[in-house]
Amino acid sequence: MRIVEQDLWDAVRARQGELKTAGTKVPVWDRRRPKTLFSGLMACGCCGGGFAKISKDSFGCSPARNKGAAVCSNKRTIKQADLKARVLDALANHLMDPDAVQVFCEEYTAERNRLKAAAAGSRKEKEQALARAKRDHQKLVDAIIAGVPAEQVKDRMIELDTRRQQLERELEQPPAPDPVVFHPSMAEAYRERVSRLIKGLGSAEGMEEAKKALRALVERIVLTPAAEGDGLDLTLEGDLAGLLRLATGAEGANTKKASGGAPEAFDMHGEIVLVAGAGNRRILPVLSAEI
Repeated sequence: MRIVEQDLWDAVRARQGELKTAGTKVPVWDRRRPKTLFSGLMACGCCGGGFAKISKDSFGCSPARNKGAAVCSNKRTIKQADLKARVLDALANHLMDPDAVQVFCEEYTAERNRLKAAAAGSRKEKEQALARAKRDHQKLVDAIIAGVPAEQVKDRMIELDTRRQQLERELEQPPAPDPVVFHPSMAEAYRERVSRLIKGLGSAEGMEEAKKALRALVERIVLTPAAEGDGLDLTLEGDLAGLLRLATGAEGANTKKASGGAPEAFDMHGEIVLVAGAGNRRILPVLSAEI
């Protein structure tokens, strides 16, 4: 009943075993493909629970329907087409507002350069400490040669050698990268690329790739009952890493050269530090939009 050769079968199975979901270590067969463009990204603004399909073309708060009003009273719904249109509009026109991007670039660059300076100072201190450890260790070796009993200096020599090895391991790490510089037209480049992705949703060939890329830009979509009327207000929270990759054209890489050789790089570690640091409040306009 064989329809392919054993060697081909084994090669395909081996290749399947190497496939992982983008950005994770999860095998592709362990993760179901989202049923709709933004499935799994919606959250209720009242209880924090997820929004799921409650009819053929509508989403609603799952806890409100499954656990009752004691858990959540948000029974409002939103049409799938309305959700998609509003989120895509926010991605294209609001998340990377040029003024907010300017603030982000200034704050990010200043923070990343501060981290670089701190790392350079720390590296110099470690180099000096390593030199001292080596000198002190050599002095003990010379003392043994001069007749000092080895038992008297054994523990100190072990301590110094352990310290030397630790410092050498730490200094093996590469120095901090060069200061980060963002291209001034980053917001415009982002909008152009998002527009292309949205157009790709209507193409049979590029639809799945466009869906994956657009989902990567979204951290969460919060749906809260509107103060007026019976609709829902949406707050779109952008994923900073995804936004920057798209804006700089650096998908799949951390750096890219702009025409003329100017760097359009961003450092993932520095990016995370900045989001968690004191500059967080000032960069929020880049990451969220009321829609």
